[in-house]
Amino acid sequence: MKERVKHILKNLDAYFAGLLFAVTMVVVVLNVFMRYFVGHVFPWGEEVATSCFVYTTFIGAAWCLRTRQHVGVDLAVEKLPAAARAGMQVLTDLIILALNCYITYLSVLFIISSKIKTMPILKISSVYLNASLTIGFGLMAIYSLVNLIQDIRHMGKARADE
Repeated sequence: MKERVKHILKNLDAYFAGLLFAVTMVVVVLNVFMRYFVGHVFPWGEEVATSCFVYTTFIGAAWCLRTRQHVGVDLAVEKLPAAARAGMQVLTDLIILALNCYITYLSVLFIISSKIKTMPILKISSVYLNASLTIGFGLMAIYSLVNLIQDIRHMGKARADE
C-alpha cells in the first residue's frame, strides 16, 4: 500500500493530466450524445472540456519533460564521444531551463493582464484557465533544473570513464 501511494505521489502530474483528459472525453461524448439524441447540449460543456484539455496539454508536456519522453533528433549527437554527448545534453538542458523560466515569467504577466476577463458561460475568471500556462511551464522549469543537475552528474561520470 505504501509503495502504491509513493508511486501515485511520484507521478501525480501524470495522474492529474490523465484525470483531466478523462473529464474532457466524458464531457465531449456527453455533449455529442445530448446533441444528437436529446436535441439539447450543456452550454458549459465546451468551456469545461477546453479548460481540462488545456491543463492536460501543459501538465502532460511537463510530465514528458520529466520522464524525457519528448521527441528529439540526436543523430549527429550520437556520433560524438561520450563526454561531448554529455556536454551537449547539459547545454540543451540549460537552454530548455532558460526558455521554461522565461515562459513561466511571461505566463504570470499574461495572467495579471487577463484578471478582468471572464469565461462567457461559466462566468469565472479566465485566470483559472490561464494558470495552466504558469503551472505547466513552472513544472517544466523545475523538471529542467532536475534534468540539468542529473546531466551534470552524468557528465562528470562520462569524463571519468574516458
